[in-house]
Amino acid sequence: MKRKQLLLLVAALFCALILSSSSALAVSGQQVKVPYVVSMSDVGWWTGIAITNNSGSAITDMKLAFTKDNGSSGWYMPPLMAPPPSERSVAGILMPYETDLDTISGYAILSGTMASLYAGEGTKTLPSDVGSVIFYHTGSESFTVTVSIGNANGFAYYVFESEGP
Repeated sequence: MKRKQLLLLVAALFCALILSSSSALAVSGQQVKVPYVVSMSDVGWWTGIAITNNSGSAITDMKLAFTKDNGSSGWYMPPLMAPPPSERSVAGILMPYETDLDTISGYAILSGTMASLYAGEGTKTLPSDVGSVIFYHTGSESFTVTVSIGNANGFAYYVFESEGP
């Protein structure tokens, strides 16, 4: 009896290993984490972004997600502005500092200030703050992000290459 249980356990572990390795192959996506950006145009600081698609295929689902220096990644809607209680589970609703970016054609560049790229989806505005940002999409197309941060006295830039999961 114990030998059957041991064989069953080995077979189950083997199957789990096969399933986890095949599902890892099915997962795709590329991302760039930028550890420091400035969204403070009201005090003269700006962050410029240029996203270069390194592939011949369009990137259709690129997102920008901002996290403030204190770790918050969104704001809560007050209960009066939130949907009725039957449509929500908490007193307010978390609205993440995240937005969809425009499609980036093959070998093309999408550029602008971080604030203008973020506002491209409508009337969204980033908080005036320092933080970090992640650019990501679910496809396999690699991309490069050139980030420049500056004010009236000058600027600096750095280039980031996308990575898969």
